[in-house]
Amino acid sequence: MTIMADSLPTEGQGIRLILGEPVQRDFFYVYHGNIIHSEGGPQTLYVMDHVFWGRILFLNGTLQFTTRDEFIYHEALVHIPVQSRPEKSIKKVLICGGGDFGAARELLKYQDIEKIIIADIDPRVPEVVKKFFPELLPEKKEDPRLELLITDAYKLVADLVEKEEVFDLVIIDSTDPDVAPEGSTIELSHSLFSPHFHELLKRLAPEGLVVQQAATPFTMKNVLEWTYRTFVEVYGPEEVYCYRADIPSFGGDNAYLLRAPEEPTKPRRELTVPTKYYTHALHTASFSLPKFWTEVLK
Repeated sequence: MTIMADSLPTEGQGIRLILGEPVQRDFFYVYHGNIIHSEGGPQTLYVMDHVFWGRILFLNGTLQFTTRDEFIYHEALVHIPVQSRPEKSIKKVLICGGGDFGAARELLKYQDIEKIIIADIDPRVPEVVKKFFPELLPEKKEDPRLELLITDAYKLVADLVEKEEVFDLVIIDSTDPDVAPEGSTIELSHSLFSPHFHELLKRLAPEGLVVQQAATPFTMKNVLEWTYRTFVEVYGPEEVYCYRADIPSFGGDNAYLLRAPEEPTKPRRELTVPTKYYTHALHTASFSLPKFWTEVLK
């Protein structure tokens, strides 16, 4: 064996790094890949090329999605609430967050949905997705039913309520809420998990559906507890449902909380749109929860 060695060859675009995402005490998810785009600002943003996961978006050091499995998260977020209502009953949809276009892409598959508004606070996210994640964009990129607003979703909802607007479905597709010490809010999405925000949503969608992602309970039990408590407090326990989807890049099952005035656990319309994850059988199965989840939802 020789003492010295040649330098490693350059491998692709960007800076090759090992990025560690803290999950629990002394427990990290570690990614080794090329950072091909990075920005600071209100929330730090990285785009990584990865041999297995494809391309990854990180916000504030936390994985948001990968091109390998984002379809699971977005199909569960959208098709379960939409399929729980009859055709032509969901016409207006508001997405709070969702600047990655993944939820909008799924919603636009339904021709009976007439209007979709995305309200995302960070103008960089849509632009980064357009440049680095074209697979998340709707098939028809200039669909007139879709409107993107760069705004605080909390303030927009308050304005829409003031104007007496009514929506059939509200999707809260945001980063996880803050788990920072009291008084040091970091996550821009924190207010979207508050009781006051949901009181506004109850007025915005009085007979409609409200769905919110509630993190991965195995390592973030408190997020599910907080969010469930808020839903029950605002909408009443009889209208609150929890379902799940296994997102491999998240490390396990992701929780979704659903406000539904009518029982949502069985699909009520034909599945005529293309999917890679969602099926009618999966719809019903998604509401079957592990015992250790149900013990938290009390």
